[in-house]
Amino acid sequence: MAGVRAWYRRWQTLIGEAWRFGLVGATNVLINFLLFNVLVVTWFSDSELKANVVATAFATTSSYLMNRAWTFRHRKTDRIRREYVLFFLFNGIGLGIELAVMGLIKYGLGLTALWAINLAKVAGLGLGTVFRFWTYRTFVFAGPRPVPTDASPAHTSASAAASASSDLSQSPLPAGASSPELTPPPPTTPIASSRS
Repeated sequence: MAGVRAWYRRWQTLIGEAWRFGLVGATNVLINFLLFNVLVVTWFSDSELKANVVATAFATTSSYLMNRAWTFRHRKTDRIRREYVLFFLFNGIGLGIELAVMGLIKYGLGLTALWAINLAKVAGLGLGTVFRFWTYRTFVFAGPRPVPTDASPAHTSASAAASASSDLSQSPLPAGASSPELTPPPPTTPIASSRS
């Protein structure tokens, strides 16, 4: 039964992270596309790839702040510099995936219309997004690693105790509050009769 609960908790965490990541991603994709198109129409009229780099760098900073504060808030560490460097490194690789698709469409197939470049951007962004979610979850916002389980009774008891301790430290209750199932019942004292 404990294994089922642990599996459910992991699955619930993954689903929660995925939809928050998707919402943050959609917001920053919108920022990315708006900035990209403004830059292409104004300053980078013949340099779509440069405009994409600038737009992606801006959206990446926004995405890091949103993901750290919301999507992976329960996985945050005090190693902000490490998180930030890895976040930008993996975003750079994701950008490389996106640029490869865009470059293939523009230079490989010779499609230079803005609709074709935007379509290539969508395809590259989709591939890059899958890569980014996996790397953020696995490396950037890794947080504490779960205790591995073993079939031996001694190890199972130790794992259960560690899991229970971990569950208590990650309780969603406010500071100072205690869990209802862990609060001892109030002492029962017989009510004294007030007859004299």
